[in-house]
Amino acid sequence: MKKLLSGMFAAAALLLGGALFINAEDVDAATLLRVYNPNSGEHHYTANTNERNHLVKVGWRNEGTAWETPAKGAAVYRLYNPNNGGDHHYTVNANEKNHLVKVGWRYEGISWQSGGSVPVYRLYNPNAKTGTHHYTLHEYEKNNLVRVGWRYEGIGFYSTKASTGGGGSSSSGVTPKKVDVNITGLGGVEQGVSGSYRLLYSNKPFDQASLGGNATVDFSADVAMSGNKSDYEMQFVIAGNGKACGQVGVGLHYQAGSDANFAQGRINTTNINFPSNSGVYGQQYYSVNTNAPRIANGQSVKLRVKYFSSGYMQTFVNNSLVGQYKTSLIPGSNAYILHFNTNTPIKVRNLKVLKNGADVTTKGKPSFSSNSYDTSNGAVSGAY
Repeated sequence: MKKLLSGMFAAAALLLGGALFINAEDVDAATLLRVYNPNSGEHHYTANTNERNHLVKVGWRNEGTAWETPAKGAAVYRLYNPNNGGDHHYTVNANEKNHLVKVGWRYEGISWQSGGSVPVYRLYNPNAKTGTHHYTLHEYEKNNLVRVGWRYEGIGFYSTKASTGGGGSSSSGVTPKKVDVNITGLGGVEQGVSGSYRLLYSNKPFDQASLGGNATVDFSADVAMSGNKSDYEMQFVIAGNGKACGQVGVGLHYQAGSDANFAQGRINTTNINFPSNSGVYGQQYYSVNTNAPRIANGQSVKLRVKYFSSGYMQTFVNNSLVGQYKTSLIPGSNAYILHFNTNTPIKVRNLKVLKNGADVTTKGKPSFSSNSYDTSNGAVSGAY
């Protein structure tokens, strides 16, 4: 009888802590899902697709999969704080759970099991009232949050295997589109070479690397893009200097349509990765990150592109890491070319260039003539 009641309870949807939650003492192996509340800053983790769908319906952002959980392992307790706008917390520590209940948190049951060999890192934001804790199995995400002021609190849980991307992917398994064949655009000697091509990915998994210290080139600015066409964009790029020298960067792109895999119908964030000589021998690619911060028409966002001499690039939108990929650039005459180009009105403010950590914004040959631009067509460049 007890087992039957437990099964009935597991199938019953309860509204707990303002969110749909299914409680189950016997938790199966599952793929953990991650959603984000843009109003409170909270990331929420659940194995329950009904709960995830309900939260997305009321305004949370679907961030895809988080990590894999086993059928057996240490119980992960879930708690809810009804104060300060609401917040969830997850812990394997029964003493921590009991303390939080004692000071006013609500215990919501066992959410999943912790087990496996892949660590899930736990971080704390001392400046937030909600969304104070964050959990990730990506070391680069952990390191980036520590750099901007979060506290690393050690390993919170374990996963049976790593997820496939930065914060997961709601569109994993989407076949890349071959968008440019026998490339005829900018890029050097690969122009018109048979077999050269570019692919368009949806949430291409980040390449794993721990990138510390100063980037070789660090290019950033506050950018606002506006438009009223069915297809418009701007690109923010670090390039090598010479033929087939490569270029990397981040683009803001609006394309009409309804394909959610590639974030059509809204301004999306696209990573650009054309490694040196790749066009001559094969693949260059773009990757749309559907989990990147949402951007409204005319909204100013901070764009940042880093290139490391170790052969990796990183891209950021409003200090959120939206791309990390292995690549290579060739700096002819010891210089990299930086440019932003557009076919729609943009405003660029607070443009800054760092080289090995030193501010060289006014020291390029040639430098950008200003750190502020209003333009609607073409490219503006500097060499550093």
